Amino acid sequence: MVKRTKLVNDIVDLIPILHLLSTETYKRIYSALLEKWYTIEELKREFGENFIDALRILKHAGMLEVRWRMPTDPSNRPEKEYHVNYTHISANFYVSLKELNSVLEVAFMPDDELEKYVNLIEAEINAGRNSVAHICKSLNLDPLLVRSVAKRSLKLMLKGQIVEFAKNDEI
Repeated sequence: MVKRTKLVNDIVDLIPILHLLSTETYKRIYSALLEKWYTIEELKREFGENFIDALRILKHAGMLEVRWRMPTDPSNRPEKEYHVNYTHISANFYVSLKELNSVLEVAFMPDDELEKYVNLIEAEINAGRNSVAHICKSLNLDPLLVRSVAKRSLKLMLKGQIVEFAKNDEI
């Protein structure tokens, strides 16, 4: 059932994928979305309210596909439906074991500990310092840690060497 391969050229791009596969609920949602297309209502019926974060993580990882489902009754409105068709990853990066360890620590970091770093980075962005270099210098943190936290958090977005607030776009 090989469908598509997700290309990973930067070690921090693994973080949302690892985060997605870190809980049983997220894995079940990923597997379900791999099999067929689901609307929000279908996901809610199948998984309860826990599916939203999984969709956000998939979107953050660039793995979520969205299309419109046309209703059978013409008087109803079309609905968005979601799907994933990445079954493999192809990684092309060179990293030291120390850096790999740092990335894995952030990927599996408890949410409360991650939130402390996110709050520090948000304060820097609010102060006008949004480049990774400025944030690292100001907070005395490793650039890989800052990039990893930005990639793991659903509140932040990493664009090259710039960290921004994530837009609360509709999924």
